[in-house]
Amino acid sequence: MSDWFEKIINKIQALNSKIDNYNTDTVIQSLPSVAYVNRAKKLIEKGQYKDALEILTEAESLPQEDALVYKYKGIIYDRLFRFDDAVQAYKKSANLNKNDKLIWKNLGYSLLNTGLYDEADEAFENADKITPTNSEVFLGWGMSLMKQQKYPEAHEKFVLSSKYNRYNSNALFLAAVMEIKLKMYDDAESKLQFLANVAPNEGNSYEYAKLKFILKDYDGAIFYAQKSLDFNRNMLPCYLLLGEIYRLKNEENLSLENYKKAEELSLITVNLYIEWAFSLIKFDKYAEASEKIMKAEEIDCANSEVKLIKAFLSVIKGDIFENREIIEKILKENSEAPLAHRALGILNCLDGNYKEGIHYFKSALKLEPTEVINYYYIAKAYMHLADNSNAKEYFEMSIKENPSHIKTYIDYSKFLISIDDYANANRKLRKALRQAEDNIEILNMLFYVNYILVKDRLCEYNIKETLDFAQKIKSIDAESFKYPDKLAELAEMLNKLQEKE
Repeated sequence: MSDWFEKIINKIQALNSKIDNYNTDTVIQSLPSVAYVNRAKKLIEKGQYKDALEILTEAESLPQEDALVYKYKGIIYDRLFRFDDAVQAYKKSANLNKNDKLIWKNLGYSLLNTGLYDEADEAFENADKITPTNSEVFLGWGMSLMKQQKYPEAHEKFVLSSKYNRYNSNALFLAAVMEIKLKMYDDAESKLQFLANVAPNEGNSYEYAKLKFILKDYDGAIFYAQKSLDFNRNMLPCYLLLGEIYRLKNEENLSLENYKKAEELSLITVNLYIEWAFSLIKFDKYAEASEKIMKAEEIDCANSEVKLIKAFLSVIKGDIFENREIIEKILKENSEAPLAHRALGILNCLDGNYKEGIHYFKSALKLEPTEVINYYYIAKAYMHLADNSNAKEYFEMSIKENPSHIKTYIDYSKFLISIDDYANANRKLRKALRQAEDNIEILNMLFYVNYILVKDRLCEYNIKETLDFAQKIKSIDAESFKYPDKLAELAEMLNKLQEKE
């Protein structure tokens, strides 16, 4: 159960347990047990629950059973979070006095806390018959239905709850949560916007951030996620959401920083390491992703996402056979796992089945359009099929959708060089160099491409610029320069040009 949901239940339970006016109890005051009950009430007010329970237990030994005795025992058990005991006490009280206007509601909340949702529904239904239009009854009823994933029915109850008490912010909030589930985004936004202005807290700020994320308003999502953390820095879902948003925005440092903050706060769950691994995979940090998924495995080795990521990372290393079986099994269990489709795409390409690989990459994209790395894999598969037109198209799409992915620029440039399109390769490599100015592979390729181009555009400036690439490589690592013969040739060409002048 989510922390915010537990807090709401506990808050409502505490409110329902307060006794504001004992004279409203509809039981004959002349019964002998009333004296015991009244003494217990005073002790409850002082928080002396143990003493109050002892008095009420004494009252149980009287000849005539009194519904109030069990009702107040239930109230004490609620406050002590002994919900199983509270359920038994409330049930006994309800059997003795079926028309008590509070007992069925209290029983409903205690059943909700013990996970007995069908019984909770019945208790709230009885409460509604006795006290129609009670906002708290509909709120609890909605919670029970929500826990059963009966979202349309739960939404209806939350709307009724807020209708009968327009100040019931919990009902308004949970109605918005259901509207997000039911994709009623406009209705949800109006409610969450109102709550953000009049009753902001970590729960509704986070839900508003989540809605903004769904609507692809990433800046708005970041704002409200940060606002939620201002209220409660231990809101793990906010760190996970921020990590995912920055992952989609290709902001590597900010994405990884949020997972690190959560770990430093000891907000350790399997989901933290799963999401962390997803982001590390996005940024091609496979060794670090393996470390995180090992930590996730220590927490929950049976988790299907943990198994999938672990298998995917093994596939990236080239381990084909054992992991194919694992991934195919996961895909049978969950046909909508994009990473499984991508993994099978890679496996098929490793086997030389490029058409089948393309099929899986494209299906991964359909399932999750934000997984733009699949454009890169599709481009490489078409390249191996010698389908130059499609290879170019998907390399261009990869650059457009994932402009910080250096591998796309490098492999695209290699492909362009292979088809003698040196001018285009030169343009792509220069764009890549702006993002990775000390990348030896890019600098070597730029030297080679410009060595070819300089022969068609022979001038001192072009030669010097090409020589500069060689000089930069040597300044970083002299052993990494690949073309000493071509360097000597260019130096000789430059000397001849200068001699002519």
